[in-house]
Amino acid sequence: SRPSMVTVDCLEVERRKLVDEHLSTKVIATIQAARKPSTCRIYNATWKTFRAWCNRAGADHMASLLAELLEFLQDRLDKGLAPNTLRRQVAALASVITWRGYKSISHHPRVRSFLRGATNLRPPVVHRYPTWDLNKVLVALTRAPFEPIQTINLHHLTLKVAFLIAITSARRISELAALSVRRDLCIFHLDRVVLRTDPSFIPKINSAFHRAQELILPTFCSKPSHPLEVQWHRLDVRRALKAYIHRTAPFRKTEALFISFQPSTQGNKVSSTTIGRWLRAAIAKAYQAQSLQVPKGVTAHSTRSAATSAAWAIQAPILDICRAAAWASPTPFIRHYK
Repeated sequence: SRPSMVTVDCLEVERRKLVDEHLSTKVIATIQAARKPSTCRIYNATWKTFRAWCNRAGADHMASLLAELLEFLQDRLDKGLAPNTLRRQVAALASVITWRGYKSISHHPRVRSFLRGATNLRPPVVHRYPTWDLNKVLVALTRAPFEPIQTINLHHLTLKVAFLIAITSARRISELAALSVRRDLCIFHLDRVVLRTDPSFIPKINSAFHRAQELILPTFCSKPSHPLEVQWHRLDVRRALKAYIHRTAPFRKTEALFISFQPSTQGNKVSSTTIGRWLRAAIAKAYQAQSLQVPKGVTAHSTRSAATSAAWAIQAPILDICRAAAWASPTPFIRHYK
């Protein structure tokens, strides 16, 4: 039998279905708040894509059959979408499409078989370790074009600060985008800087524990006395962050920590996508500055795995981190922030 489906965006379709269940406006609003805004955007984009496909295929998007849904998924697979992406698209469509006899269209045996087959045909790539070398990037951050920090352009300063915070905190990019320069959320101490996300931010795992998490980033060689200590002090995230906040203060239009340096949007808050692009750009620039070939497959998320993998590999206690006369690599930096 054909499913029942109404037009417009996903949220509106879902809202009308909830109205048909005789739920109050307040109850509906609470139910629809279960999804994060980013999830709603993904669902709406999927719904828009599905409607466009139906128009091209001559199918009725308001009464789609199982075969039509599977053809849509096959078209997406043929266009290179990963099986996990297809699963998310099925979940999005399941929020507005219902088939009699099934709690969700994702439970239909044909849909489940299709997704399993797609996974077998295109198994996910396992990235056990980042494709880039953390040590090489850290070395580059102590030299031009990322130093001297007082005179480098804002573009390179932004890339450096974003990378250092990402690698020392091992946090999700969405959390980095939620950091703030508000005095109670960005606190500088002599030996550390404490960063907290904006109270309105909803983390991926929305629990009291995760919402209360703060980033405590200690200084790194705050009193350098040896040439190598001077070099590695350039990786001090507190130093870099303070320079960044000072440099962006004159044109800052938001309390968000990371803001745009582009002329048309200068001073405005940037998205998680932009921060991810900055992290990839920082890695690429670090390699280029050393006349090295930029590795393929660099992802912004790999900064988390790089930080945790490096810390795991070292497995050593911090003795006297600034006693650096014998340092020969950025390993102490990695150990310091593990």
